[in-house]
Amino acid sequence: MQISVSNTEKKSKRTQERTGITRQKLLDAATDLFAYRGYDGVTVRDIEKSANVHRGLVAYHFDDKDSLWRAVADACFGQMRGKIEQRFAILNELSQQERLATIVRFYVYFSAEHPEVSALVSQEATTKSWRIQYLIDNHIGPACSSMEELAGQSLGLNREDFVHWYYILISASSTLFYFAPECELLFDVDSRSDAMVERHAELLVKMLVRNPTTFE
Repeated sequence: MQISVSNTEKKSKRTQERTGITRQKLLDAATDLFAYRGYDGVTVRDIEKSANVHRGLVAYHFDDKDSLWRAVADACFGQMRGKIEQRFAILNELSQQERLATIVRFYVYFSAEHPEVSALVSQEATTKSWRIQYLIDNHIGPACSSMEELAGQSLGLNREDFVHWYYILISASSTLFYFAPECELLFDVDSRSDAMVERHAELLVKMLVRNPTTFE
């Protein structure tokens, strides 16, 4: 039996598709602007212009600038969480040290692929605001707690030592890619090439997991 689709249903489907496309365009534009210009350096109109959409569509899709920022943060860290969860089955089969090494590699590869996430956090991490609190409460904090537990078990790091270890990891896993233009001008290399990313990951594993610094 052939099922006919009414014109109303077709129109509704097209409307939903257009709505989804517009929403994604706004998210993409806002991610770039918030990451590299900062929350206070961006207006709603800036985002709409960058997304090449009509005025008022930020309010239609996200209510306001604050809600759009939260949606950007959730989308950025949602990508990260989704990729980590894909590795959970593999992680459970590894030793604690190998598990930590895999996480270090993951941070390097993700930072190389998504430097905008490091840029977004960098914009917010230097000032106490509702935005950095939102990131800590919903994304950074839970991941950091899990990593602290694993680093304590596999490397014997206490809380004070872990603070240093954590920020060494965060800085070292992202700066090379966030500073890609400088790296190219200074060393004439593409820091985001596959070979560079792989080498960077292995060097960090060697420094932070295989032969971790002894804090005394």
